[in-house]
Amino acid sequence: MTLTTSNEQNIREATPRVFPLPGTTLYDLIHRPEFRQAFHSKLKLTNRLVVPLYKLGVLPLLGLGKQIMLLTTRGRKSGQPRHFPVGYFRIGDAIHVFSSWGKQANWYKNLVASPDDVTLQVGFRRLAVHAEVLEEPIEIKHTLEQFVSESPSLAKNLIGWDPDRDRIEAADFSPFVNQVLVVRFIERTDAPGTSR
Repeated sequence: MTLTTSNEQNIREATPRVFPLPGTTLYDLIHRPEFRQAFHSKLKLTNRLVVPLYKLGVLPLLGLGKQIMLLTTRGRKSGQPRHFPVGYFRIGDAIHVFSSWGKQANWYKNLVASPDDVTLQVGFRRLAVHAEVLEEPIEIKHTLEQFVSESPSLAKNLIGWDPDRDRIEAADFSPFVNQVLVVRFIERTDAPGTSR
């Protein structure tokens, strides 16, 4: 009986799991249009409160600066600053955004229209950044592998990663790679007025 249980566990561990797993928010955003629409509606309402509270320093004071940053772009039509609260992850030395909205997100369209006019407020710090959209599947996969290695608990919440069960070499990240926009933000050293 023990041998069978051990064999079943080995087979389960060797079988590739496809990420994000069903039941995670990212999976639902990608695969369930009704969930995506409801989520987007709630986000629009809360963002009206989040932006001023973040700018005033209230949300960073409460510790939300560790999960949410304020991304500022120049509006592609208005030319005015546009502020977007966005969840982010630190991977290596850079800040990354994983977006299930893909290239339809307004912040992304603004970023592409004015790539040299992008700033982040991460907690109390304001940073002028250079944005890199990761396009190559191999680079996205490598970034995701680094993410699950460096932040397994965050990866568990986002994609269902189980550090006790899952192994990078036996994981299938193709839905993530194919359906999630990945943007890396690197601090610009040539921009005046940024704080360290």
